[in-house]
Amino acid sequence: MADVRRYGHYVGGAERKAASAGTISRHSSAHGGLLAEFAAGDQRDVDAAVEAARTALASGWSATTGEGRAAILNALADLMVANLEKLAAIEAEEVGKPVRFARYEIMAAVQLTRYAAALAWQISGEAFTNLGDDKLGLVTREACGVVGLITPWNFPLLTLFQKLPYALAAGCAVVVKPSEMTSGTTLEVAALATQAGLPLGVFNVVTGTGEAVGNAIVAHADIDMISFTGSTRVGKQILRDAAGTVKRVALELGGKAANIVFADADIDAALDGVLFGFMLNQGQECVAGARLLIESSIAPMFLEQLTRRTNRLKIGLPLDETTDIASLIHEAHLQSVQSHVDVAVQEGAQLLTGGSRVGGEFAEGFFFPPTILTNVQSDTKIFHDEVFGPVLTVTTFETAEEAVSLANDTVYGLANGLWTKDVDKALSLSRQLRSGTVFVNTYLETAPQLPFGGYKQSGLGRENGLDGLLEFTEIKSTVVKLGARLPVLGHTLDV
Repeated sequence: MADVRRYGHYVGGAERKAASAGTISRHSSAHGGLLAEFAAGDQRDVDAAVEAARTALASGWSATTGEGRAAILNALADLMVANLEKLAAIEAEEVGKPVRFARYEIMAAVQLTRYAAALAWQISGEAFTNLGDDKLGLVTREACGVVGLITPWNFPLLTLFQKLPYALAAGCAVVVKPSEMTSGTTLEVAALATQAGLPLGVFNVVTGTGEAVGNAIVAHADIDMISFTGSTRVGKQILRDAAGTVKRVALELGGKAANIVFADADIDAALDGVLFGFMLNQGQECVAGARLLIESSIAPMFLEQLTRRTNRLKIGLPLDETTDIASLIHEAHLQSVQSHVDVAVQEGAQLLTGGSRVGGEFAEGFFFPPTILTNVQSDTKIFHDEVFGPVLTVTTFETAEEAVSLANDTVYGLANGLWTKDVDKALSLSRQLRSGTVFVNTYLETAPQLPFGGYKQSGLGRENGLDGLLEFTEIKSTVVKLGARLPVLGHTLDV
């Protein structure tokens, strides 16, 4: 118990006890041991955090120069690098992911922070000088105010940093609600931000459940915008709830991405990309390449090699540096993944590898092996439903047109992958795929400059890139009259 981390909320630049005495315990999904205890927040805690954020804005945070904001963001990035091992270990244990992947995600968050810092220098406007000799038009951008950031459990820090540094670069103050299961790194980074020089109250964290804290943030009259990452079901509810105060909502939601592999692809690279696309983070990611669409002529060869590589992945504990696949988030989610696989088999899919919970030395945790299902038809549930686990479905195609049709046959539109050496084919088909991101001859490889978001029911708005910063601004038009005469019904009025 001595190593258990215990946290309060983080409000106004300091740890704050919860208004209630309740706590939320996070036990390891890998071995069951108690990892951390978080404060169970409620409306009173949200009110205190919003008040702190409003006070910070009134104290001049939004008026801070771009240079000043950039300096603080870069200082925060430096502190994250200095605390890399601590943050990675917390992230790995609380989520149940391999620590080497957690380490990479922390560094990706650092990159996003440095990029947002650079953007803080160059938030620009426009001047219109063609309105006549007596008028000047200005278009400027202002911070939208206090933003509620609601983040999920699968990539706690990375999903936060697809929002947080851009909101801060724009001059906003934030109230963050991380998942109640994986709040540790968010609270640690909030303290680092204060150490980096961020004014008190600009970055506040309230922990707790979606029902008690998330709903309070969404409905709060003094929160100007919500940015949410999570399920499409919850995203739809946030849209409904935010309508009461007509606040802006940005949503990064579910996905059912396809990796389309053509016979002319670099097969070795495609094998690695397809495998990485569905095994990373135990498949618990919205952009997972959960569907393999494979040209029928190469399907037997490709699947034989993919199965061999899949079976070489090492299942292990999160802090083991050699682990490839660790544990799912909790028991109920493991049962959900198992149910999806069982139903798929009942509907005619054939199990190539995996398919049932891992026991033996891992019986105390929630381990599920990488699973491949072949003969998956487009009219089955698993072809359309987001499983959110290490499960790959395989469907064959004959023509490029059929492949695109299958890839687009989903309510989601977050990402897709294309594997071909034919550049003309790649560019042509990428235009036809209805998704916010298309990976060509790679998968899950991107850069801070590139916007990320979805078509259809995968969300609203964009994160990262310049667009990710502009999400957190309001546009203002200012008309400047040069001189002292106003037109009134065809005449002029001296003023």
